[in-house]
Amino acid sequence: MKYENAKDILPAALLEEVQKYAEGKVIYIPSSKESKGWGEASGYREKLKKRNALICSRYSAGRSVMEIAEEFFLSPETVKKLVYGKKVELPMFSPSVTSAEQYASAGMGEEWVRTFLESFGESMPETEDFFMTGPVRIPLRLIDAEGDEASPEESGFDVPLIVIYDEGKFSVPYQAGYLAALRKEKRNAHYAFVFARNDEYGFFWNNYGKNFQR
Repeated sequence: MKYENAKDILPAALLEEVQKYAEGKVIYIPSSKESKGWGEASGYREKLKKRNALICSRYSAGRSVMEIAEEFFLSPETVKKLVYGKKVELPMFSPSVTSAEQYASAGMGEEWVRTFLESFGESMPETEDFFMTGPVRIPLRLIDAEGDEASPEESGFDVPLIVIYDEGKFSVPYQAGYLAALRKEKRNAHYAFVFARNDEYGFFWNNYGKNFQR
């Protein structure tokens, strides 16, 4: 650290006051700005918190310690410490609108969708090809009918739809029976994560965005 001569930077009156208490001494004057903690300036600390939240989310959704360890390149012992003893700010995963909204508020809506789809053996759309928005309330009339029999989820009607907008059409490739059940209940709209292909997103939002409600 470079030292400065106080007489070069302090007003004469203030210098006289300082000399009363520390004449001839080398003193350090701390910055008035609050210093950042470890990893905050680089953003690494926040990334680590999100990674740990993802690990706990995977575990709460039924993934084993060994599977998680392999996915995140960690030792099983490290994973156990995180899922058994570490408190994380992100709520545990559940197949519900409330959980989906909490994940989305934390900037991790895609993680909720991925965990939800993996819970019954499906993979989410490639995020490089699609842009996601949600959860929003989407009018069910916009979604193409699949013709499947109604089959509501065990948790009732509290699960968001996963909607794909591609080639000018809305579809629900993972939850056709659930959509049929919502229509049977005469629901006009329902919460959904909507994936629109990147090259169609502008048209999708300009023409349909006004129909969505948070």
